[in-house]
Amino acid sequence: MVSAGAVAVLMLATGCMWQQQTLARADVAGTWSGDDAGTLRVNADGTVVVTDLAVYDHDGDKVSECSGTGEWGVYPDDGAAKRFSTTVCDGNPWEFGGSKEHPKMRRSVGDPDDGNFQTLSREEEKPPGAVPTG
Repeated sequence: MVSAGAVAVLMLATGCMWQQQTLARADVAGTWSGDDAGTLRVNADGTVVVTDLAVYDHDGDKVSECSGTGEWGVYPDDGAAKRFSTTVCDGNPWEFGGSKEHPKMRRSVGDPDDGNFQTLSREEEKPPGAVPTG
């Protein structure tokens, strides 16, 4: 029999558990993208450019994509934001997770009881002239 603690450690190690984070408003700016999920370019001036953001039906199946420009905001406050929302593309608000070094945002898609999420990661800024890796 496997203990609950061992299962929790295994889930955390394999990325199955979401670790909620708070981000300061200044840390939200940047480009966020995910596998087949689209891209959010979040600008420090409060604007956002959404490109090919996946749209899901009630079953959690991708049915289309949404693009546009609008505004973004965080709450409960600018210093320790837990959630992010935009005026572009309908859907649930995003919540922050991952780590401070590698933040992610996700939102529930489809039936909330099914536990399906759309996840985006913030792309790391490369200094001008940096040599690509990989």
